[in-house]
Amino acid sequence: MTEPFKHRKATKHDSRRVNLRNTLDLVSIQGSTSRAEISRLTGLTRAAVSSLVSELIEEGLVRELGQGTSAGGKPPTMVALNERGRDIIALDLGRRPFQGSLVDLSGHIRHRVEAATPDLRAEAALEATIDLIADLMARSEAPVLGIGVGTPGVVNEAGVVVEAANLGWHQLDLGTAIRNAFSLPASIANDAQLAALAEVRRHAGAGDNVIVVKLGRGVGAGVVVGARLHRGEHSAAGEIGHVQVVTGGEACTCGNFGCLETVASVPAIMRSVGADPDHVPWDAIALAAVAGEVELRAALRAAGRYIGAVLAHAVALLDITRIVIAPEIRNGGDELVDEIRAELATRVLPATAGLIEVELSPLGSDLVLAGAATAVLTDRLGVLLR
Repeated sequence: MTEPFKHRKATKHDSRRVNLRNTLDLVSIQGSTSRAEISRLTGLTRAAVSSLVSELIEEGLVRELGQGTSAGGKPPTMVALNERGRDIIALDLGRRPFQGSLVDLSGHIRHRVEAATPDLRAEAALEATIDLIADLMARSEAPVLGIGVGTPGVVNEAGVVVEAANLGWHQLDLGTAIRNAFSLPASIANDAQLAALAEVRRHAGAGDNVIVVKLGRGVGAGVVVGARLHRGEHSAAGEIGHVQVVTGGEACTCGNFGCLETVASVPAIMRSVGADPDHVPWDAIALAAVAGEVELRAALRAAGRYIGAVLAHAVALLDITRIVIAPEIRNGGDELVDEIRAELATRVLPATAGLIEVELSPLGSDLVLAGAATAVLTDRLGVLLR
């Protein structure tokens, strides 16, 4: 993905492009600002800034707000991000049924749609994906910047779903299928990886390194280093759900046995207390009423211990100490986080243990949608617009 810009003067080779992105980034961060303030922060001349802002206004990415407060002399004209200047189509294929949304440039969801059928695989899943995008296209009231899709499985940078067992996709060129259908750029990535990108955007100014663990039908992690999504050499970074944690354990969809996914995914947690994940709501309160609160708490703690044990290796290897947990089981996250935090504390270097922050994502079920929109922003505009 395109690396977010630092506020610096660009080289002659790419000065106009980089300065446009720097200016847009600053306008987004400041909320509202003036051309003079942009000039002061970037070191660009006022004439250069005026030209850049004019181009961004013409493109519909920035808008004028009117006059600001004068510090002596002519009041400045304030400018701000034009949130409605573009729509972004964002899809989450990791949830059932598939979810889609129209997102504006500030990250606000304007419309939501979902697939008509919850359990889709193979060609039917692809058709539902295209139908969701078409529905959102028809609802759009602004030019569409691009299409972002978060999907389970291994996805390479070209948008090919190498393997998504839960969807029955193998070597599916999802990116090309979407681009051919809509003649728009498409940003496709693993859903947990996009979740991590969303958390970086949410934590403006709080560091650009994070590990996000997403627990749903599977278990996956997204890693962002230096505000850049780390896909790995084979686009499989973060596939922690298929690390073996139980010797001789249950069979996993990947073909191995005892994987983290078999003991810490939401269906695995539910099955461990005798609840059917296809018929009981994924809510800890509802689940406790069926299975018992003591049994549920024990199952959540066990899952947390397994996750913490795997994350300890990631922390030791990467020296990333901000970890965000995004469980699809509602009202049960605190129990998971407490156990993950406790397990990490016993497994990493003591000096590192005191630095680790583990939190629940407040973005809830919108996490992947937010990440898909953020991927489009970084791919198309080169900035996170925080």
